[in-house]
Amino acid sequence: MPEKTDVRLLLDRLRAFKPSRRVHLLLGLVLPMIALVGNLWQFRIFTIDDAYISFRYARNLADGLGLVYNAGEYIEGYTNFLWTLLLALEAAIGLDPVVMSKVMGGASACGTLYFTYRLAERLLPFGLFPCVATWLLATSTLCAGYSVFGLETAFFTLLVTAGAYLVYREEESSDARALPWSGLVFAAAGLTRPEAPLFLGLVMLTLGRRFLSRRNIVRGLLFVVPIGLHLLWRKAYYGDWLPATLYAKTGDLERQLHGGLAYMKGYLDFLGPISWLGLVGAVIGVLRRSREAIAAIAITVLFTGYIILVGGDWMPHHRFVAPIEPFFFLLIGLGVRRIAETRNLLLLALIVLGGVFFGIDRTKKLNKTNRRFVVQEYRGHMATAGAASDWLEEQPPGKIAIGDIGLVGYRTNFPLLDTLGLVDPVISRLPGGYTQKLGKGFTDRIFGEMPAYIVIIVNGDCDRPVMAGSRLIYNDPRFAPNYFTGHRIRLGGDANWCIYEHRKHREKVAAAAQG
Repeated sequence: MPEKTDVRLLLDRLRAFKPSRRVHLLLGLVLPMIALVGNLWQFRIFTIDDAYISFRYARNLADGLGLVYNAGEYIEGYTNFLWTLLLALEAAIGLDPVVMSKVMGGASACGTLYFTYRLAERLLPFGLFPCVATWLLATSTLCAGYSVFGLETAFFTLLVTAGAYLVYREEESSDARALPWSGLVFAAAGLTRPEAPLFLGLVMLTLGRRFLSRRNIVRGLLFVVPIGLHLLWRKAYYGDWLPATLYAKTGDLERQLHGGLAYMKGYLDFLGPISWLGLVGAVIGVLRRSREAIAAIAITVLFTGYIILVGGDWMPHHRFVAPIEPFFFLLIGLGVRRIAETRNLLLLALIVLGGVFFGIDRTKKLNKTNRRFVVQEYRGHMATAGAASDWLEEQPPGKIAIGDIGLVGYRTNFPLLDTLGLVDPVISRLPGGYTQKLGKGFTDRIFGEMPAYIVIIVNGDCDRPVMAGSRLIYNDPRFAPNYFTGHRIRLGGDANWCIYEHRKHREKVAAAAQG
């Protein structure tokens, strides 16, 4: 009997146990932060090709050429205005934009982790269980990888997460005349990515009667005015209300919807069964009438719909999902912590056991993804775009027609004709979806420019093009009489990156050398 009494006392103590605030900070913020920094360091070597597009815009601005990709061509081939301006500022004072993009991205990821912790505490005060959302974020491939791949992803995620937190904190203030800084934070997000209005709008809708309050109207104005000024500047500078990237990446709705659904299914499959706990958290949040939880639900659902509508993204590991991961993880964490607060020993045991298995699986996936980027993607990028850049840098300057414009364009600094249309005013407006803007207008644009170099993926002895666009270029009657194989980069098997050079370009260079 005494033994049973001791067991009961132990169980009673367990049910009554509540870690201190310091323990929660350690387990829910400090340790996840350390894990995140370690994961950021592992992924640091790789830079995604598209990041170099912004680096070139930034360098050109710092060099006095304006916010352009090719000198004298005013086309907005980026969707990260504020990010590019920050890179340009750093380039102007002699800092390397490649390195600084990783520093800013890593710092942004750490900031996002902090605000995720603060939002989690607002959703449900910490009791028995530490913050779960921060651990999910710290071990996320999207958070760790895309924070240091050179893109604006982590910076944007920080701004919308911080903005959401600030809105709810500001609403608790008794000073109705205090400046709602959240409006400016969301404005910065809107200048970084075009999706920011969705985040701010949904957060503001959860304010209920306060939606039309003086503070919220000021908040809205602080957001709208900078965004409106940027819109007017865009029209005056580039001659268009929308960036060229929007035209280049859309145009085939059916294809986009199929691609977007597959994209989100792939993400949920990668995340695993724990994603179902997001539904549990959503139900709990609605029952608790938590504004923060309802905002997280709305942001997760509607942004998922947006991802499906635009067809996802070509980049590996679901980059587009990154901005909503903190909100989705908050819902998952709410579900886990609310179940834990029942203090049911069986449920607690299942949570702990499930957490162990999930942690092991997540670590394996993180390491596997790290190997893919650091080994396969990095080596592949260097073997293709890197090798092409090496060769082209040794050649006489001339316009290059290429689809993967990032690294090649940044390193050579030659004029580029983007065959995918991101920085091309003609191809971006052609009918068809992204990478499928083909037809007479496509080849007419290529051969109307007659670039000095054309880079395409071709099998065999540079005589069997692989992609549809490459075949159109290679089989066009204007190609063979004007171009010869200048360089071949073997990729293994039968595939090559082939660089064709214009005959007259070579003749002019030879004549100039003799003269």
